[in-house]
Amino acid sequence: MVRREDLEAENARLRLLLSQATELADSEMRRNARLNRMVESGRIAAEHSATRLASAEELNAKLQASEEFNRRLLWTTNDFVAVLDLDGRLITLSENGPSILGLVSAAGALGQLWVDFWICPDSRNAVLSGLHSARLGRANRFQAELEVRGISTWWDIAVTSIHGADERPERILAVARDITELKTTEARQTLLMQELAHRMKNTLALVQAVAAQTLRNAVSLETASDSLSARLLALAQAHDVLVQGSFASASLSALVGTAVSLHGDGVPGRFRVEGPDVTLNAHQGMTLALMLHELGTNATKYGSLSTPAGHVAVTWHVVEARPEGDPVLCFRWEEIGGPRVAPPTRTGFGTRLIARSLAHSFGGAVTLDYPASGAVLTFESPLPPLPAEAQIFQRAS
Repeated sequence: MVRREDLEAENARLRLLLSQATELADSEMRRNARLNRMVESGRIAAEHSATRLASAEELNAKLQASEEFNRRLLWTTNDFVAVLDLDGRLITLSENGPSILGLVSAAGALGQLWVDFWICPDSRNAVLSGLHSARLGRANRFQAELEVRGISTWWDIAVTSIHGADERPERILAVARDITELKTTEARQTLLMQELAHRMKNTLALVQAVAAQTLRNAVSLETASDSLSARLLALAQAHDVLVQGSFASASLSALVGTAVSLHGDGVPGRFRVEGPDVTLNAHQGMTLALMLHELGTNATKYGSLSTPAGHVAVTWHVVEARPEGDPVLCFRWEEIGGPRVAPPTRTGFGTRLIARSLAHSFGGAVTLDYPASGAVLTFESPLPPLPAEAQIFQRAS
């Protein structure tokens, strides 16, 4: 039989084993709880890391997109854009920068002093002044001329500083826009205004000469007034033709048309006009206008236009130029069907105008005959190219 003492000893051993197992289970549970907390903390940390990584990747993508946009903007702009260090040396520049500066590639420009590309003294000083202002944190805007391989261009330039984290200038931004066409237009306008002033002085001198000659040869103040008014009207109408040519040239067809309207009295057939359009310079145009007025006035008073059956034939043509020569204008005024005429017994203003002014203005041979059928005027004159200022007027108009 099992003794009682043995049973109690076995029970005590079992209770000890149960206590140890309970403690081991509790320890394991605590260990599992710690592991669970560590796993949860790791999971949360991993999620936070993933979130931060996603945010960083998104920010990086935005920065790359921004840099790509800036790069494309810098490469595609028509303006010249450059970033300089505080010494004025090129750090980066727009894609068109090398060609503007006369270089093959951007590599040849990086590190060079930007001011060295501006060789015109005034422009170089303007660039130096702009860079100095940028170093002090002030923006500056000016115009400068850039000469590359003998070709000059004009630029409107804005220079400003790029500030660092300490709000102090650390780099310089230069943006330049090509204004060559604007400068060319300004120069052309200046030339046009100077030429216009010159033309107006010549016109006033011609008016003064016409007035003096008219008063000198008039038999009375009333006659002088009528003659002067008519001649000034002819000049005014010639002036209208010159306006169409921007005061630098005149159409021969338009001048003849003005004389026809003034002396033809609106009657068809009084003038028979034939000839190509020819462009005269301003002085030739004014002289020819006065000549046509004098011929028309004489024809109305004494010649073919003084009778209903008479008329005037006005014709001209151009003989093409020979080698190394100018084309020649051949002009003819012929009165037909009027009363018999005789050469004038005195030399009046009109005759002197035709004999002197016309020959002087056109530089050709002038002939004025008085056959019985009516007055006939012919002249031949070379037609040299219009002067440069007249060509500029024509382009501007």
